[in-house]
Amino acid sequence: MSRRLVILWLTAVGYACCAPAPEPLKIIRVAIRQIEDGSPVGDRTGFVPGETVYVSFEVVNFTLAKETQSVSLTWSVDATDPKGIPIIPQAKGTTKANLQPEDKDWRPRIRQSLVVPSPAPGGTYSIHLQTTDVNSAQSATADTKFTVSGPEFVPAKGLEIRSFGFYRTEDEPRPLTEPVFRPGSSMYARFQIVGYKYGEKNADEVTYGVSILGSGDKVLYTQDPAVDDKTEGFYPKPWVDATMSLSLAPGTKTGAYTLLVNAKDKVGNQSVEIRKPFRVE
Repeated sequence: MSRRLVILWLTAVGYACCAPAPEPLKIIRVAIRQIEDGSPVGDRTGFVPGETVYVSFEVVNFTLAKETQSVSLTWSVDATDPKGIPIIPQAKGTTKANLQPEDKDWRPRIRQSLVVPSPAPGGTYSIHLQTTDVNSAQSATADTKFTVSGPEFVPAKGLEIRSFGFYRTEDEPRPLTEPVFRPGSSMYARFQIVGYKYGEKNADEVTYGVSILGSGDKVLYTQDPAVDDKTEGFYPKPWVDATMSLSLAPGTKTGAYTLLVNAKDKVGNQSVEIRKPFRVE
């Protein structure tokens, strides 16, 4: 009898030693949506600056507290632009639940929304997910991505005016190949200002002015500054979108003119100007 008990005891010990280890904490079913409860779009759909992105994920292999049969998770969501610059402050939260026997298939599902900055460059944006199981002290991470429609942004070494174009109307999509205007008509110009410096909290202050020059660079009209653009925020504003309009008087003489645009970076103490010719006929 004694020998039999020893054999049974050794068998039980051997079984316990060979029991499979618990599965590690894991993030699954990561989804990107344009609508909170809509179908996942992944990186197939291009978001636009200012649009809200909805991200969700589930967690499996969590541990239940023995006494309360409760789940306790902490989690965070980080998002960065194509250059790796964070676009939102880290989103953090906790998920807790007390489970019953019938909840054996239940999984924690975390949802978080984030807004694409405006303006923002086009390209592939990254999302990093992290969760920690408070009961087991295990952590898990996962990464996903989404696409923002728009041109790639090329940083400037210093203050720069780029993408300048003349237009006949405010909403015209393409610039004029030959900037020719009639007396009494309106002239529009659009451009971007880049390469300015940032202060605390990504504060920037950019001003720009415009002048019309006639023959011999004679100043016929000037407004300086025409606009004072001052902003701050979590995400450093990559460029300033500038638009100007000017009504040509009915009696404007025909001939060649020059539009002079000058920009100033008050934080970085920089300035730059460009000259663009046009004609009145």
